Amino acid sequence: MDKEIASKLNVLINDKVMKRKAMFLPLFAISAFGVVGYAAADREAPKILSNKVQVLYGTNLSAKDFEITDNRDKSEDLDVKIDTTSFDKKQLGTYNVQVEATDQFNNTTKKVVEVEVVDKEAPVITPKNSGGYVIDVNANGSNKLEDYIKAVDNVDGDVTPFITADKELDTTKVGVQTINVTASDNAGNTTTKALQFAVTDKEAPTVSYKNGDHVTVAYGSQFNIADYLNIADNLDTNPKVEVEGNVDTSKEGTYGIKAKVSDANGNSAQPVALTVDVKDVNAPTITLSKSSVEFLEGTAFNAGSYLSNATDNKDGDVTSKVQVNSNVNASKAGSYTVTYTVSDNAGNSASNTLNVTVKAKPQPQAAKGATGANANGGGIIGTARSKLGSAYVFGASGANVFDCSGFTSYVYRSNGKSLPRTAAAQYSATSRVSSPQPGDLVFFSNTYKAGISHVGIYIGGGQFIHAANERTGVTVSSLNSGYYASHYAGAGR
Repeated sequence: MDKEIASKLNVLINDKVMKRKAMFLPLFAISAFGVVGYAAADREAPKILSNKVQVLYGTNLSAKDFEITDNRDKSEDLDVKIDTTSFDKKQLGTYNVQVEATDQFNNTTKKVVEVEVVDKEAPVITPKNSGGYVIDVNANGSNKLEDYIKAVDNVDGDVTPFITADKELDTTKVGVQTINVTASDNAGNTTTKALQFAVTDKEAPTVSYKNGDHVTVAYGSQFNIADYLNIADNLDTNPKVEVEGNVDTSKEGTYGIKAKVSDANGNSAQPVALTVDVKDVNAPTITLSKSSVEFLEGTAFNAGSYLSNATDNKDGDVTSKVQVNSNVNASKAGSYTVTYTVSDNAGNSASNTLNVTVKAKPQPQAAKGATGANANGGGIIGTARSKLGSAYVFGASGANVFDCSGFTSYVYRSNGKSLPRTAAAQYSATSRVSSPQPGDLVFFSNTYKAGISHVGIYIGGGQFIHAANERTGVTVSSLNSGYYASHYAGAGR
């Protein structure tokens, strides 16, 4: 008889027979009945009901993962053996696993069960450098969430790069921001977590010298210490600058000052010291009435007349100190330069130049149809041509400066003929001619001024010479040009 069966039989006899005095069967009869009846009662093997089971990634297989029943024994009393040769708990997938179950009467069942390793665990989101609920962020620092939090999955490992959020982190604003972040793994397990990011400004402004800690400032200039320092802050675009000491640019000397820089959130940089020398380093300014002039050879030239003034930031008016260096030969055509120089009491020098062009005087030419003295370049036309290029000044009558009627009266007077002073009076004093000859006067009217307003001397070929205006001076024009043709009032002799 099997030892295990015998052992159970003895227990049965003790519990059911020996302890119950009401039973009178002989011990032998009871033993024979128990052995035959009990042994025949359990010949049924356990049943493995599971066909396919799921286990979580990373867990070991155990009997509890399978549904196994027996006709008499409890599941925990069964001897279950699992062949895990082909099973990998750290590799997702489905495996064929053989399961063997044996009851207490050695009845055994074997079955191949599909075991699927699955991932049902979502990633875990945690702060990188903070153990609390609020994550510290430096103002104007990185706005990338992965710099502050991480997401780790039991299967996929680090899934931080795949974190998503319902809004961006704004590091330009100081305060607490709540952002909902989500992390998912390849199995579709998702974690969403509300995180608080506290943006704080704890960084002081940076201050450095632009040109060293010892600078020179021009006398009389505006002094601003910010012009000599590089100031920057991580958040504040306009940090506060407080200056200890004073720089008086109206007095030459050496000054020591100190700058204290702080941002809007109370962060202060280390004070910066600056030594400032106030000196007269600016040269005077020379102003000329013109930058260039032109005139005909033989015309009087005074270089000093083109100097307007010379001023200095400290010495004031230094016009009297200007030195003029001129090589202009007014009697010879050519290009010349006049140089004006001046120095202030500190030795700062300035210069300016005037470009001078001396033009050759046109040679007298006989006008078409001219006869006698006029044909040889003498007489009225010769005198008129000799004044070509002379300046125009209203009311002037010569000898090198004219207005229109002053020019005609001067030319006629130089040739022994007298004319009234104004253009209108000359018109009245002469007889009208339909076809002017060289030496005759030609008159023009102005629609904005009643009567005769301009006069010139006809030189033949449809041309006349006159003192036109301040821009051209004495010049030759055509009677057929637009303006003069439309305003022509006739000729006089």
